Amino acid sequence: MAEFAGLALRLVNDLATERAHGQRVEPPRSGTDQLEVIRRALSAHDGLHTAPFGPDGAEVLVAAVRRLRAAIDACVDGDVLGAADVLNDLLAAHHAMPNLHGRPGLPLVLAFHAVGQGPVDSYIADMATSIAMIIGAGRGARLGRCSANECDRVFYDTTRNASRRFCDLSCQNRAKATAYRARRSRGG
Repeated sequence: MAEFAGLALRLVNDLATERAHGQRVEPPRSGTDQLEVIRRALSAHDGLHTAPFGPDGAEVLVAAVRRLRAAIDACVDGDVLGAADVLNDLLAAHHAMPNLHGRPGLPLVLAFHAVGQGPVDSYIADMATSIAMIIGAGRGARLGRCSANECDRVFYDTTRNASRRFCDLSCQNRAKATAYRARRSRGG
């Protein structure tokens, strides 16, 4: 399920984030532009089946990604019950259900969407389940939002001591440079 958690976080950052790396960003609004972002994200995640769907499907997926954003933000802000409410709604609406399935000659895969379910509902069910599993396993504190100024990208903290504060190295370096300039201007 880790691949779906990674996909969920990437899509939240690409489709439902308005501030990144110190700048305002405009998430794609048209179904065609959203579809391109989704296709790039899917192709970057090895092992994920990339079933085809069009701009209408992209709009449905983006609406769910915005709900995932709300759930992650609620969890980061300490409202785990609020996060659970959002995730439970997504799980029910997209018919999440655990099952084993696969293709002949390949090992079975544990998925959280019904066999034969459409690709959009499948992705949403699997992503919502992966985030729910993180929270339900008591690892919700590992979900984070970037601490750098003007960045609200999200991440999953894999550090040993749960000390990650930034979405990536560029925001960490930007925050360090800002702190350094502030110390110099104070004469310290």
